Amino acid sequence: MDKETVLVTGGAGYIGSHLVRKLLQRGYRVRVLDKFLYGEHGIAELRGDPNFEIRYGDICHIRDVVQAVNGVRAVVALAALVGDAACDLDPREALTTNYESTRCLLEACREADVQRLIFASSCSVYGANGSELLTESSHLNPVSLYARTRIMSEEVLLQEHGDVEVCILRLSTVCGLSPRMRFDLMVNTITARASVEGRVRIVGANQWRPHIHVQDAAEAFLRSVEAPSDVAARGVFNVGGEHLNFTVGEIAEKVVQYIPGTVVEHFDHIEDRRSYRVSFDHIRERLGFIPMRTVDDAIREVHGVLQTGEVHNYGDEVYHNVKQLQRNSRQRVPA
Repeated sequence: MDKETVLVTGGAGYIGSHLVRKLLQRGYRVRVLDKFLYGEHGIAELRGDPNFEIRYGDICHIRDVVQAVNGVRAVVALAALVGDAACDLDPREALTTNYESTRCLLEACREADVQRLIFASSCSVYGANGSELLTESSHLNPVSLYARTRIMSEEVLLQEHGDVEVCILRLSTVCGLSPRMRFDLMVNTITARASVEGRVRIVGANQWRPHIHVQDAAEAFLRSVEAPSDVAARGVFNVGGEHLNFTVGEIAEKVVQYIPGTVVEHFDHIEDRRSYRVSFDHIRERLGFIPMRTVDDAIREVHGVLQTGEVHNYGDEVYHNVKQLQRNSRQRVPA
């Protein structure tokens, strides 16, 4: 490998800040395209690395995208409005950012002869599916705009890829520490509340979710960059491990085991109907991917940074996508 360049859109984010480090360690040149909605702190320490390049830009602007894909071998598409609440703030903006930008990126990749485009999708595309173990060919039943934008993007990528090798990763719910930390994800949120307040509120205790540590998620993208063409091209992969399928209630129980004395309050009212258990045979067999970390690792990490004071206020908007988006929206309103 002779210093191939990989573009990571959203490279300053929760997963991206781990992925760019892994790519650099593997000897790649790494270019990041990001408009830094959530700040630059996730990759700030990488400035000065001769193999690392930052492009300030928007995935919705064709000029930014065309310039960013020039000369790259592979693109990892992480930039998006991630999560149901973030998309619900402005549905039109969500469609532009999460779907129309995918078309824009694919077109730019075709024109620039990019070999491979790796797209971050989500297991939330399975939606309300009960306790059946779901594979990549299972029925999709999205219950949110976010999930629908992931499905729409998957479809356009698989149907219109041309000569570009398209690889789609459907991520489990991510957890654990990152240079661009988030406390608005299930395991991280429950752990933080237990650590600081000694009390957690659980809604939908019997609902299933698969989980994946953020470092393992980054590893899955790295493997997709390096996989042979006959494995990666038109591949759709659930990312996680069967042993990381847990109900919401089971996650709360794990937190209580690690932080004794935590009071768990259960509420019956359920607005979020998502429930899905997922099979990961395909990614294990084709990419050789097996998660190396557990939910317990994430709980221990999150509890640790809160107990040591490394994180002073887990509720700060810098750690919460929706809060940050709301602040940015207020700042754009003319006085």
